[in-house]
Amino acid sequence: MSAALPAAQEIVKADRVAHVLVLKEVYLNGQGPFRMMVDTGAASCMIRPSVAKRLGLRPAYDVEHESLGGAKRVPDAVLDELRIGAIRNQGIEIIIADVSLPDVDGVLGQSWLLQHDYLLDYRGRRLVIDPMEPERGIREALRSSDGRPEIEVDVDGCRQELIVDSGASILVLFGQSPLAGQATLFTNGGSLEAGTGRARVMIGTRYTRLLPAAKVNASTTKGLLPAVAFASVYISNRTGVVVLVP
Repeated sequence: MSAALPAAQEIVKADRVAHVLVLKEVYLNGQGPFRMMVDTGAASCMIRPSVAKRLGLRPAYDVEHESLGGAKRVPDAVLDELRIGAIRNQGIEIIIADVSLPDVDGVLGQSWLLQHDYLLDYRGRRLVIDPMEPERGIREALRSSDGRPEIEVDVDGCRQELIVDSGASILVLFGQSPLAGQATLFTNGGSLEAGTGRARVMIGTRYTRLLPAAKVNASTTKGLLPAVAFASVYISNRTGVVVLVP
């Protein structure tokens, strides 16, 4: 489905729960309100099985759902309508699976986010849908191979692409781990062991910061840059721009 044309912006208040923004009034197929966390690192929207049962939503097929914890087959369905404030979108793909964050009904992922430009405002605890581009911040080209927003950065002197992930609490890297500590990362797909420490991230020529990091032994998955490391993150799917405001 092609991205929606630009519209008047919609400001949606959110709860800040740990490192994520949770919208409190999301309506699915005319029912709700539901509490949905915003996850730019999720390819699809997601709802709990109990919510799907309440909606009478029947799976159309199964899809392969990938996360840090691995891949598994999950039921997939299509919502007739997803409404947030005055914003309505039809035909939104959604998977049916348990969500790791308690007290939320589901996840708003890229099957909805790609329809809009948006601003994740952590300081103001809000999501702004179809806003103007911020006047200040670190402006980078939006890259994407699977719909998730990526930018090119320098990590400890190495150039690589990272997914700007509002579902990640720390910087997540992949490869043989030289980091000193050990920790367990928990995801919707399970848990896995990781080395922990800190890594220096440089974006453009003006932003350098030492971030808490975890490294997982894998060779093909792109790293995750936590959106919560910034005061706000603007992503324009129409113009192909990411603006990070420290």
